[in-house]
Amino acid sequence: MKRIFALLAMASVMCVFSCKKGDTTPTQPEDKTPSDKTDPQKPDDKPTVKLTIDGKFEDWAAADQTKIKSFKNNPDSPWDAVKEIRVYANADFVYFYIRYNHDSLEEQLDLMEGEDGLPIRLCLNTDGEFTSGYENYFLEHYDFIIEGSLAAEGEFTDFDGTLHQRVQGAEKMEWKELLKPGNNLVFGKGSGDEYEIMLAREIFNNAVPADQKMGDKFYAGVRFYDIAWGELSNMPNESAEEGDGNGWGHLLEITTDK
Repeated sequence: MKRIFALLAMASVMCVFSCKKGDTTPTQPEDKTPSDKTDPQKPDDKPTVKLTIDGKFEDWAAADQTKIKSFKNNPDSPWDAVKEIRVYANADFVYFYIRYNHDSLEEQLDLMEGEDGLPIRLCLNTDGEFTSGYENYFLEHYDFIIEGSLAAEGEFTDFDGTLHQRVQGAEKMEWKELLKPGNNLVFGKGSGDEYEIMLAREIFNNAVPADQKMGDKFYAGVRFYDIAWGELSNMPNESAEEGDGNGWGHLLEITTDK
């Protein structure tokens, strides 16, 4: 009997060995073919844009520029205080990049004398409907602005802002406040001639009407002011020799990177 058990054990070992040696096909789930497997040597089809709001701008330069919408100042526009803006959006945030004309920026900072300055308005159209909303400063109407200042006491400071919506008032159209500063809607930092801002989409969408929440596509522009709220720049812009001569440009069409 012991001899029989020994022979059976040896046969089992030989069977396992021969089966492993002869079967060269790797095992895989039945619902997954070799073409479905990820190749670790193949570049990602969707490179991730990673931006950090820290007043350092190497990440903007290193990012996939095809996913970022940018605009450089038209030299024939009425303005030259701002050289460039960029906008990038993912599922969670919208990022804005601003590059000032160095001489114009230094002049504005020197004029502050201990006060807040460099007001801006982030202008947003979220529903793609251009017959309602605010009609000035861009060639398309927009419904929301986020207003705040980039500097205080002659230097860049952290950005915070107030969210307003353009609505019909008792007698005329007016800006209605939706969110006060301190609600973590926006945050920004700057250094040198550059500034960057991050907008939290969830906080924005929780504050606006349901039919105007920010979706996969929206439109954006930036208005810039001097310390006395005089017009400093408008981006995007166009040549003052075209259209009605005011230099207003089209809002940037932004597509969410997903």
